Amino acid sequence: MRLKIFTTFLILYCATVAYGVQAEAEWIKFTSPEGRFSLLLPHEPKLEVVTDPTNEKLKHNRFSEYETGYAFVIEYFDNIAIADAEKYLDVARDGIVGAVNGTLQRETKVSLEGHPGRELELSLNTSNGATVLGRIRIYAVGSSFYSISYLWRKDMDSTLASKIGEKYFSSMKLTPGQ
Repeated sequence: MRLKIFTTFLILYCATVAYGVQAEAEWIKFTSPEGRFSLLLPHEPKLEVVTDPTNEKLKHNRFSEYETGYAFVIEYFDNIAIADAEKYLDVARDGIVGAVNGTLQRETKVSLEGHPGRELELSLNTSNGATVLGRIRIYAVGSSFYSISYLWRKDMDSTLASKIGEKYFSSMKLTPGQ
């Protein structure tokens, strides 16, 4: 359910994003307030505490940062029962693709500091007819689940889109909790 909320949010936002190219600028290092991860972003992201509509006790943090023509969204969930990380990642992948009514273009196994993950490459159409491409990395880290997304309009320069994505994804680091 939480994945559906996340992906619905992404679709709604991407439907309103206009195409544009950001000039190369220095990115900032963002560290989550809880000290659980850090990564590079063009600007400080907005924090939103998301409550599961079916259970008010289930909450997670979503950080989002929007640029012209592309967006970054980082979500993490704590205290998740993950008995089998690979099966959990399969279910998460299927939930993400289904929730956005997207097409899975490619899936690759990845890891983050030894923790299993997946990189999903998706294509989806927004309500206004624009095609949005996305790379989403999901990770099972103990009893936590991380989803970091990069979305961009299909008409964005592919070299620039790739460069931005690599900078973003390669900067993700787990940090000890406080």
